[in-house]
Amino acid sequence: MFSWFKSQKTLPLVQEASYLEDFTDPANIYKYFTKLTGIHFDQKESITTPKLIRFARGHGCISFCALLDKLQVDSSVREALINLLTVNETYFFREKEQLDFLLHHCKRASKSLRILCAPGSTGEEPYSIAIVLAEGGFALSSLEIVSIDINTEAISRASEGIYTTRALHRLPQLLKERYFVMEGNQYRVRDFIKQAVAFRSCNIFEEEFLRLGSFDILFSRNMLIYFDQTTVEKAVHQLAQLARTNESLFFFGHADLLITPERLQDHFDHGIKYYTLKQ
Repeated sequence: MFSWFKSQKTLPLVQEASYLEDFTDPANIYKYFTKLTGIHFDQKESITTPKLIRFARGHGCISFCALLDKLQVDSSVREALINLLTVNETYFFREKEQLDFLLHHCKRASKSLRILCAPGSTGEEPYSIAIVLAEGGFALSSLEIVSIDINTEAISRASEGIYTTRALHRLPQLLKERYFVMEGNQYRVRDFIKQAVAFRSCNIFEEEFLRLGSFDILFSRNMLIYFDQTTVEKAVHQLAQLARTNESLFFFGHADLLITPERLQDHFDHGIKYYTLKQ
């Protein structure tokens, strides 16, 4: 009875090892993402790696190596990963003192102005700038605000201009009524404010950033905190190239700059810290 078994050809073993998942070392994914965006994940890898694993599986990859291969050839997967890992937590009138100082400066300038928000996230910052200037009597027709972000989902949300009550928690009720329309339990930015802001998907480290033109005022708040010092210097260099003049103003978040970059000169006025290009 054993002759039957002996007479059967032995089937080749399935190479199961090639189908086993391998998500043991995400180092090359982090290196690739940092090179792409400048963002580092030091001290945050333990909470970020599970997101990477779910992302890889969701895009049909059984290893970080396979994911890296796909990222290098598939722009839609790159965009999806950027949207997953870039943070867009903000609200209206954040760091309001800077915006009040901006209004004072713009009134003195009394000319048409171009303002850059890099990044502008989901729109709260550029819309806040437009609202503060409009409320202060500055003609929006003489103002152009350009808001960029590497996260395409954030740009889409910003263009829609629809926000929750939480995003507007610092706005007085009068301003909510003047600059927003209630839609159910959400707020939509009124059209005359939306028209003052142009949203673009853009990476500050790529050539397209330098084609945005020159600006009188440049905001870059809460982005540099994700960069190491070398990347901070590189980012500031990119921003500096878009300054219209040596008198163009730069505003950063309170935790963005530990030391003043080589290209910039810091200033203090009425408790507000801002920067201009070093003479």
